[in-house]
Amino acid sequence: MLQLGKYTITGGILAPMAGYTDVAFRTLCRECGAGLTVTEMVSVRGLAHGSQKTEQLMRLSEVERPSCIQLFGNDPADFAAAAKTIDCDIIDINMGCPMPKIVKNGDGAALLNNPERAGQIVRAIKDVTDKPVTVKTRLGYYIEEDQAAELIDSVAKAGAAAVTVHGRYAKQLYNGISDGGAVLEIAKSSPIPIIANGDIYELFPAAPSIAALMIGRQALFNPHVFDDKDPDPFGVARRHIELLTQYFDERYTINQTRKFFVHYFRRVNGSKALRNAVNVADKVSDVMFALDECERLN
Repeated sequence: MLQLGKYTITGGILAPMAGYTDVAFRTLCRECGAGLTVTEMVSVRGLAHGSQKTEQLMRLSEVERPSCIQLFGNDPADFAAAAKTIDCDIIDINMGCPMPKIVKNGDGAALLNNPERAGQIVRAIKDVTDKPVTVKTRLGYYIEEDQAAELIDSVAKAGAAAVTVHGRYAKQLYNGISDGGAVLEIAKSSPIPIIANGDIYELFPAAPSIAALMIGRQALFNPHVFDDKDPDPFGVARRHIELLTQYFDERYTINQTRKFFVHYFRRVNGSKALRNAVNVADKVSDVMFALDECERLN
C-alpha cells in the first residue's frame, strides 16, 4: 500500500509507455485491477503551446481516480506553470527517460546529472499546488555510476511524496537485465517511499522496503497482471477495442490493435493469420471479424 498525500494506492501501478498507455489502455488496466495509471509523458513546453497532441495525451477517463499526469522538461518555471493548469490528482515528473532526443535537451534521465535542478523542479511545483508530486528515475546515467540516491535525497527535501526507480542505467536504454537488488538497496535507505520498476514484477511481492510495483511491458502482454486473473486474450482485446472506439477514431483504433495484438496473441493458435488480417484491415469491423475467426480456432 502506497500513500501519496491523501490518496491511498493499493495494487500495482501501470508504467507510462509512449505509444501504448493512452486513455483507452489505462482504463482497461484500471478495470483489471491497477491501483494507479500514469499518462504518457507530457512536455511542459508543449503545454505552453496547447497542442492537440498534448491535449490527447492528458485525456483522462472517469475510472482514473486518483489520476496522474507525467510531465517532462528541465525548467522549474515551466513545471510551475504547467502545475497551475493541468487537471489531475497527482503529478509525476519524468527524470528517467533515456532516449537521446529527450536527454539531449537536459530532460528525462539527464536530470540524474543535475540533482540540484531536480529538487528545484519539485519545489517549483509544490510552491504552486498541494498535489502530491512523484518522480520516476533510474539507477544512474552512466553504467555503474549510481546517482539515484543523490537525486532522491534532493527531491525528497523539496517535497516529493515518492520516487519510482527503474533498475537500469540510462545508457543501457532498455537492454540487459534490470538490477532489482540495487533498487532494493536504494529503498532501504530512502527517506521517502520507493516504487520498483523494470522487469521486476516477480521479485518484490513481499519486499517490505518496496512501497509499490510499477508494471510496464508485462501489462502489454496481459492487463490482468494487476489482479492475477487468468488472461483471456479475446475478451481483453474486445474490451480494448470498445474503449479505443469510445475515445479515438477508426484509424487510430486499428493502428493500436496492430501494436497490441502482437502482445496479446503471441501464444494463441492462428495468431499469425490474425496479425496479418489486422495489418491490412481498413475498418474496425474487419478487425473484429479476424478476431472471431481466430477465436474459433481456439
